[in-house]
Formats: sequence, structure tokens, C-alpha cells
Amino acid sequence: MRNYVEEVVRILQANFMNRAAISWVVFKQNLLAKASGAETIEQAYPAVVSAIVTLGDKHSMFAPARLVQESKLPTSKQPPLYPDEPVPGDIGYIRIPWVVGSHEKLDAYIAHVQAQIKERDKPELKGWLVDLRGNAGGNMWPMLVGIGPVLGEDTLGYSVDSNNTKTAWRYEKGKALADGDIEAETANYYTLKSANPVVAVLTDTLTASSGEAVAVAFKARKHTRSFGAGTCGVSTGRSRFYLSDGSIILLTTAVFADRHLVRYGHSIAPDEPLKPAEVVPQAIRWIREEYQAKK
Repeated sequence: MRNYVEEVVRILQANFMNRAAISWVVFKQNLLAKASGAETIEQAYPAVVSAIVTLGDKHSMFAPARLVQESKLPTSKQPPLYPDEPVPGDIGYIRIPWVVGSHEKLDAYIAHVQAQIKERDKPELKGWLVDLRGNAGGNMWPMLVGIGPVLGEDTLGYSVDSNNTKTAWRYEKGKALADGDIEAETANYYTLKSANPVVAVLTDTLTASSGEAVAVAFKARKHTRSFGAGTCGVSTGRSRFYLSDGSIILLTTAVFADRHLVRYGHSIAPDEPLKPAEVVPQAIRWIREEYQAKK
């Protein structure tokens, strides 16, 4: 049992995003004490779960071998998909929902989002509402490709690990790139009729994880402002580590940073905190004002 506990601690100590803030000697002693009555690896699982909770980052989790074998990784209950908001004719609108699944599902997601942008794009638009409310996360790369035409071609942000190693996110020509490696792409990418538009980003407390990555990608972008409520507070990246018994630790290994290298890792506050009913009207009002000022 001690070997299993030591294996867990080794992975956490080497890779956890905030590893420098933890006294690993004490952490290991506490985990060994909690697992002391365990005679099998499975009996040690509650101690491992408890240890991961004490990391305090709200994003890391443990999946026992049995669930891994049954392909039942713990996921938060899938939230509903929100409906689109009606907007006036001079405003573009696109919702970026959560997404998980196979390559085919992710490709279909990208195609759907870009097709909606193409359908709603008109020369007379004053700007775009990008709606991230209810986006509980999943895979950030198809999201960045989907919204790429509105975001524009640029370095969008970074993942920064515990060694301060920075992985840059980029969008260009239908591709989302991590340090130059293609993470998601679409061959038939769309280009806006008016480049670099005014953008209002809408967030709420359900905007989480990869949804927060998209919010970060819009931070520090010109002619961009966010409206609504602070995000969930897990603006961090996870990595998957397999244990010797087949269990998995999904461990927070990086924090999201915007294109100016401002780090998050916590709830992302909107530029304009608003009650739900005020969000869309205020965002539209601002888009029209910013459009006039930008001309």
C-alpha cells in the first residue's frame, strides 16, 4: 500500500501546478496516515481522493480503475445547452457551447459554429456578441477554431506550467495551434466580411475550464469587452496520469494566461458585472458605441 501512496505523491509533487506551495513531507505523512488501515489498493482510494481535494484547486480529480475500464470517467453532470439570444440586425451573435467527444463530433461542432458565423455575417454588422454563458468546458481547441473568424488570427493566450514553461495558443487559417502543433482544424474555414470586429463576450458562473480558456483568449484583444458574471474559477489546464492499477489522476498542471501573459487560474471577472436581464442590452449598447468610436 505504501508503494501506491508513494506513486500518487510522486505524480502530484512533480506535476501539480501549485506544487511549490505544498509541504510534500507533511502531505505524504497525512496521506499515509489516512491510508494506514487499507489492506488493498481499492481501500486506499478514499485517502487518495481526500489528498487530491486537499490540493485545493477545484479541478483535479481521481478516477478509480473500475470506472476507467468501463469508460466512465467522472464528469460533472452535463449541463443543458442554452438557446441563442435574439439580437437586432446590426449585431452578430454566436454561442460557443461546451463540447466533448470523438473526432467526428468535434469536427461537426467546428463546422456548425463556423457555418452559423458565416450565415449571420453581414457587411453592415457593428460587432459580435460571443456568448460563453453555460459553457462548462470540454475541449478548448474546437472552440477556438469555431470562434476563430471572430477572434482573428493571432496568439490568443498561453498555458503556463509549474516550471513556468509557456505553451502558446494561436488561431490561423482554420487551425488552433499549441506551440505550432495543430490541435484542431477545419479545411473550409470562414473569414469575416469585416476583420477585427468589435466583440462583447458574455460569461456567467457556469463558464468553466475550456469555456474560461475562450474567455481568456478574448482578454487583451482590441475593441473587446466582457459582460455578465464572474466565471466558474477553474481557468486551468489538466493532464492525465495513469497509476499502476489502471486508475487515473486528472491533475491541474497549468494555469491559463492571456496574450499579455496575465495569469488567471481563478474566476475571471467581467469588465461589466451585470444582472442576467441586463447583459445582452448593455452589451449591444456598448458594441454600437465602440463601433462609432472605432470608425
